[in-house]
Amino acid sequence: MAADELRITRGGRSAQLVCHMGVLSGKHARNSFEAIVECFDANAGRIEIDIHSLDGDDYAVYHDQRFENETTHTGVVGWATPDEVRSMRFLERPGRPPLLSEVVDLARGCDTELQLDWKDLRLVPPARLRALAEVVAPIRERIIVSAPQDWNLRRLRAAAPEVPQGFDPGHYIDHTIEQHAVVLPRQMGAYGYRDDHPMAFGRGNPVVDYLESRMEGLSLQAPGAREYFLNFRLVLQMLGDGFNPVAWLHERGIGANAWTADYPVATIPMIERLIEAGIERITTNTAPAWVEAFSPSEAGAHG
Repeated sequence: MAADELRITRGGRSAQLVCHMGVLSGKHARNSFEAIVECFDANAGRIEIDIHSLDGDDYAVYHDQRFENETTHTGVVGWATPDEVRSMRFLERPGRPPLLSEVVDLARGCDTELQLDWKDLRLVPPARLRALAEVVAPIRERIIVSAPQDWNLRRLRAAAPEVPQGFDPGHYIDHTIEQHAVVLPRQMGAYGYRDDHPMAFGRGNPVVDYLESRMEGLSLQAPGAREYFLNFRLVLQMLGDGFNPVAWLHERGIGANAWTADYPVATIPMIERLIEAGIERITTNTAPAWVEAFSPSEAGAHG
């Protein structure tokens, strides 16, 4: 699939599909060399991969905070060196985690954009900030570093303002999550959102005013963000409450991405509403399925 084929359209508006953890066909493991190369060979418009700083001049392409659940190495990701990443192996499949520098080298031969979802939770020290800026420099115009950790985004902005960045505010406000394993935010607020902010302790204002004020405050936490990465259910809940966060962002020159909407758990009407609201990008593990669901023949079948 070429870049223009990984788009879905409704009512004259379209959204780009972003391959979550580099997953396109679903034949390869997430964040793997094979999955990433498949996306590059298909010239996908954008892929998302997870990155974590290392004890050295590189980053690991890896989701979790520790290695032992998936690899022959043990310990916290941030304590490992690039050489240790090169020498480790996955426990249940061939290969090892890629280094970010290796992915950047592979990306030089294509036009695919990379969203680098930054997993470091602790304050990233200056040497690791410099390492990130230096590793991505060859393709800097095609990357964006995303994170919920606004403290590290601010540090990156101060150290390397030329590196594009985006913000996921999910540590601070989220939709009405039903499962029990919720890390942040910890409280269900008075307005029906998970929100630990004092404003959410009591309902004294219209919900639209509350949401606009929360967005204003969040924008100050990550002033360098060019794009927001929003849980797609959070966007839908806000739209249902009469507030369009996408329009709010666009008025300020900020892009909007909705994650992670997989077919068929996320339904066609949900995605249609996101597109109608103006979402530019939708991150998914099921891009081909969405393309098929939104094809002209399927659109006619769904009425």
